[in-house]
Amino acid sequence: MLGDLREGWAEFVKHTWLWATVIQYCLIMMAWNGAFMVLGPVVAKAHLGGAAAWGAISAADALGLIFGGLVSLRYTPRRPMLFVVGTGGIFALSPLMLGLVAPLPLICLVAFCIGIVAEVMMVQWTVAMATRIPADKLARVSSYDGFGSLAAMPLGALVAGPLAVSIGVPATQFAAAAVIVVASVCTLIPREIWTIRSDDVVTGGAGAALGFEAGGPPELVVPGGPAGAIASAQAGADRG
Repeated sequence: MLGDLREGWAEFVKHTWLWATVIQYCLIMMAWNGAFMVLGPVVAKAHLGGAAAWGAISAADALGLIFGGLVSLRYTPRRPMLFVVGTGGIFALSPLMLGLVAPLPLICLVAFCIGIVAEVMMVQWTVAMATRIPADKLARVSSYDGFGSLAAMPLGALVAGPLAVSIGVPATQFAAAAVIVVASVCTLIPREIWTIRSDDVVTGGAGAALGFEAGGPPELVVPGGPAGAIASAQAGADRG
């Protein structure tokens, strides 16, 4: 088992686009989970109309995910990793809108739009993993990917309440938005984020082993990492 872990780690750190994006989403999901999932209902109760308002926001988000799935059937970004990183930055709009106590229709519209781009991002991420990671290492790399992206989410939930008591709910949400933006901007530094293209043919990837190119079907790999983290958090929002 330790040998498998070492081999998976060696493959994981070999791909700059992979570990850089996982670090980005680790920070994003930490900030977003605390500012949106924990403090969002607080703002809804105090300023937007309570449970009905939070239900509307969650429904808008879920509808965006459904529509994003339909968009993904026809749309493939030319530079998928740039799209994935950019989508992470867009998540800053959620705590920003809540921190500003924007009108409920505007918050719902933002949630709907984020749901769309998040779903497209999930597809692009799973396809990138399936087509760029060797088939015999995909499961181990996906494990590091999923662990890294989800690891800090409990920390975000844990500190959101005490931090909001200390500096206020709006300030906490603005700080979370800042963390998301800074993490996303820093992830634009690696060259691979800009150069990977959707029409690249990768030799040795799991998708290639099955005869698919980079535009292959997302069913090749179970969502993990950023995709899994977003899916998990979005499901939590829907249950809320």
